[in-house]
Formats: sequence, structure tokens, C-alpha cells
Amino acid sequence: MRHVRFICLAGALGIGLVTGSRPARLEPVTARPEARAQTAPVPHRGDAADDPAVWIHPRDPGLSLVLGTDKQGGLHSYNMDGSEQQVVADAPRPNNVDVLYGFKLEGRTVDLAVASLQASKKRGTRGVKVWAIDATTRRLSDVTQGGSIRVLGGKKPYGLCGYRSARTGGFYVFLTDERGRVEQYELTDAGGGRIAGAPVRSFAVGSTAEGCVADNELGFLYVAEERAGIWKFGAEPDASTAASRVAQVGENGLTADVEGLAIYYATSGRGYLIASSQGNNTYKVYERAGANRYVLTIDPKGAHIDDVSDTDGIEVTSCATSRPFAQGVFIVQDGENAGGNQNFKLYAWEDIAGASLLIDTTCRVRRPG
Repeated sequence: MRHVRFICLAGALGIGLVTGSRPARLEPVTARPEARAQTAPVPHRGDAADDPAVWIHPRDPGLSLVLGTDKQGGLHSYNMDGSEQQVVADAPRPNNVDVLYGFKLEGRTVDLAVASLQASKKRGTRGVKVWAIDATTRRLSDVTQGGSIRVLGGKKPYGLCGYRSARTGGFYVFLTDERGRVEQYELTDAGGGRIAGAPVRSFAVGSTAEGCVADNELGFLYVAEERAGIWKFGAEPDASTAASRVAQVGENGLTADVEGLAIYYATSGRGYLIASSQGNNTYKVYERAGANRYVLTIDPKGAHIDDVSDTDGIEVTSCATSRPFAQGVFIVQDGENAGGNQNFKLYAWEDIAGASLLIDTTCRVRRPG
């Protein structure tokens, strides 16, 4: 049975509602949501769209943006109804994208978008690029020192995820690659309105890794080893590189490739880790706290918007955005968009949560820790 613990102003003030203090559950279930919106298709055919992120507007949640990569082209931003807002021209073949909030740049506080770039050495920029997001214009501008941050010894990066330390306030990005390497870089103000990145540690999983996500509050990094499962590390630069396994391919229907990862933040360390189980076109939900117990499976269904399949990247937020997503949104890449190039589908969190998951619209993206 669902009950309301408290209700107050949601959205830009970072205050929200919590529905269901501890949902009563007897056994794992399957959620079957229908998409409420979808983005415009990316310009390039074939395997092009890859990873979404969401930026929450600081004053008007309805002006929030979905960021999406076209790994054959550039980075795109979309309004919450899916219409295109901007094509970021200085993004050669971005693969993964993430958002970091509250970076201090030359005395002002800015939100950042960061992306891994896969352009070849001969054509374009390979590495990591950083953009500042202007809350007034909702446009992205390049603030990367030297055009890009060199990573992985100049090799092609696959996955990327951002991390803001609640302990130190430091800003970091993690990179993954086809060999299973994981590298962590610290982002710093380089002067002149530019941001630099410096390596702070490296480690590895056993084989190809792409999807990753960092828990800014609890201080963990999750890495998806595509053919094996999900690993959990400490996210601080001085943390041990020893890993614990969260989930193994074959358990609870987790099917290779294991792709995108995302975190649904709820109060008091609660919430969920979500993984794209690409091999069976579903998404696995695990508890965020403790041993990351498996909770349920998300298996979307098509209606007036088509079903999704072959998903790479995913994103989720508990923050209110536009009216259809006032209780949070789950965003997935669709590898086989009906009638067009690949795109991204948007699902209302309450359509997934039902009576089984928390709904907590307390928005803390600008309040780390």
C-alpha cells in the first residue's frame, strides 16, 4: 500500500515528495511502462545514437534538457518533449555523456556536460570534451583546455561517467574501454575560462567495459563489464581498486551485453541502480544501498510510441522536469526506432514504480552529499 510521507514544493527548489517509505514486496515483478515522449531521431543511420543524460534547470524544471550522443556525428540537446534544442558542432563522434553540477570556474558556478569522443587520430578529436551549460540560453559552449583531454594513452574511449565527491568537493570523470581499462581524471579550473583534466588512478575489469555510473552521495563507482556483469568500486581517487560483484550475467535474467548504468537517488541513501540488459531488451533494477539486492525488471511495451530494443545508454532522475515527468523520468536509447534513425525514449518514473518502487522527487543534484 502506498502512502505519502510528506509533500512540499518540487523541482528547482530541490524539495519534493516521497511516496512509500518502504514498499511492501513479496517477490520480484516486471514493470511494463509505455513511453510518454521520444526525441527526434539522430541524423546518422545505423548504430549512431548511444547515451543520454539529463540536465535539470536550476529555476524552471520544465526547461530541463535531455543530452544525447550521435556517435557518428555530434552531441545533441533536446527539450523534454523530445524536440531538438541544439546540435553541438564541436563534438566529433561522442559516445557517452554525463552532467556535473556546481563546478567553480573563474569565480562563477557552472554546470558541465562531459563526453567521451571516439574520433580517429587522423580525423577529429579523441578523448574527453567539457562544455559549460548556460541556464539562460540553455546552450552548451566548449570550455576544454586545448580542445580535448587526452585519456587512455590516446586510445579510443568507450564509456564515461562523472563523479562529484561529497567528501572533498572534487570533480572527476571515469573512462572505460574495449580492453576493460578504467581511468579516473580530476577536472580543475585551468584559468582563462578553461577546464583541464589530470589522471589520478587506473584499474581494470576482465574484458570490454562501457557503461559506468558513480554515486555522488555514497561514493561508489559501478562498471558494466559487457559479457560478465556489474562491478562496484570505491569512487574516491584514494580508494582501493578491489571490486565486489553486484550482478553476474545469467542472474535474474541479466543478459549480455550489459550496457548503460544509471542511479535513481532517494533520501537517506535509498534508491536504485539500473542496468541495460541489452541481450533481452530489458532493464534490471537493484537496490542502491547495501549489497545491491535485485528488485525488479523493467520491460517497456509499445503503444502510440514504439517499443525499445538493443539499448546502449540509459539515464534516470528523481527530479521533476516537465509536466509529463513531474515525478521523475527514465530515458533509454532505442536501437531500432520504428520508421526512422535511432533515438531516445522517455518514460515517467511513476509508470515504472507502481506499488513496487519508491517515488521520491526530492531533487538533490546541486546539493552533494
